[in-house]
Parts: sequence; C-alpha cells; structure tokens
Amino acid sequence: MIEVQNAAGVARARRTGALVGTILATLKARSVVGTDLLDIDRWTRELIAEGGAESCYVDYAPPFGRGPFGHYICTSVNDAVLHGRPRRYRLRDGDLLTLDLAVSKDGIAADAAIRFSATPRCTPVWTGLRPTARRFSHPATA
Repeated sequence: MIEVQNAAGVARARRTGALVGTILATLKARSVVGTDLLDIDRWTRELIAEGGAESCYVDYAPPFGRGPFGHYICTSVNDAVLHGRPRRYRLRDGDLLTLDLAVSKDGIAADAAIRFSATPRCTPVWTGLRPTARRFSHPATA
C-alpha cells in the first residue's frame, strides 16, 4: 500500500532511497569478473546492517513460494530478467548482471534495481541493447 507522507516521512524516504542507491553503487563497483554471486549477497547483508536497515527480501515468503527467499538481494545474470536467487556462480567476461535490492529503514521501504556489465567490454549483443534499454528505462526512473 502506498501512503501519503508528511515532510518528515518524505525525508525518511529520501534517506532510505539514498541508502539503497549507495549500496547498489558499492556492489556494482565490487562486481567484476570472478566475483561469486554469494559474495554479493554477503556484502549486501553487511552493507544493509551498516546502514541500520533491514532486508525486505531475506524473510519474504509469498504464498506461491517454497518458504522464505533467504537472500538479501536478487541477482540475475544475462538473459535472466529479474528476481534471481544468488547462487554459486562466478561472473564471467561479458556477463550482464542485474541487482535488485529492497530495504526498510525508519518505517520506509525503498526498492531499486540496476543492470550492468561485469566487464568494461560487453558482447556485441549487449552493446547494441544498451541504447534501447536506456531509452525505455529513463522515463520510468526520471
């Protein structure tokens, strides 16, 4: 449910959103070729705790699922669209990684996702998709 916030609530929402953005930027900087997805999950747990927040995912157990999600971030590699579970997988040259993070702090939940290449050099297919992805994602994130 979306609630209308007063000025104090908006300030809390900005702080929580900024924390999500900072965590995602930190994880992006650390996610290079050879990084294991389970390490990204561990780093996420540590960064959430350092920020004084709680994960919205780790205990999430939808009625259609098989119990709690059990991880602090969703990791999806290459053609996996979103909401993948971190698993024992090391990023490879040219992999495209999506990180989706939701945290709660001071009664406010914030959620964001980023998608990027694990290497500066992308495969030709991903390089061609970048302008299209930016064009379609920009209005939603502006």
